[in-house]
Amino acid sequence: MEPFGSVTAGKSIKKELQQKQLFAMLEPAQERLKRYSVQELCDKAAITYEEKTGDFIVPSLNMQIRVHYPDFTINQPLNMWHHLTILQYMDTADGSALTDNWISLADMRGGLSRGFGFNKDIETMFRRDFGNISAEQFAQACEKLGGRLQKNKADVSAVIPYAPMFPITVNFWESDDEFPASGKVLVNEMAEHYLTIEAAGGACSAVVFEISKMLKKQ
Repeated sequence: MEPFGSVTAGKSIKKELQQKQLFAMLEPAQERLKRYSVQELCDKAAITYEEKTGDFIVPSLNMQIRVHYPDFTINQPLNMWHHLTILQYMDTADGSALTDNWISLADMRGGLSRGFGFNKDIETMFRRDFGNISAEQFAQACEKLGGRLQKNKADVSAVIPYAPMFPITVNFWESDDEFPASGKVLVNEMAEHYLTIEAAGGACSAVVFEISKMLKKQ
């Protein structure tokens, strides 16, 4: 068995490498956005531009993320994955209209290889993090993230806007005497017009993680 210190060091090194990889992806993402005019970005991603500050305003998880133009930097304290996903959203977005149909990540293009893995990880997060959470508590956390509650077969169902044209539906069933807590996430069937499967899976995982963080503050 490895000493505890070695395990901790290994995790730290892995995290540092991941951060370096994400940072290496940042500059190319910023360069790709320089191909577009301000108006093109506003139109295709459904975002606004504030001339006074030179910032694009991208609503995400009840935050107003400011992306500075023309260098496409974000000075707010975001984790690197969220930072990159917002830039990818601005680049990938093509202005396609959303529909009333919702799909699993596995049903997105490329989802057969990646979507099932994301779904499994997210279902594990629900069982692990929400076992003692009531439907009322879960609903309140969703609303604090800008979620809009809706009625369906789940104990709680909320549509949470990760980005203006990338809503995520979160369905939650609280635990009872027979079954543990469970949940699923769905994306709009037009999701691939705004994020790749990898980024979409990360966005869905991030929403569930943010709900968990919100509940810990209650």
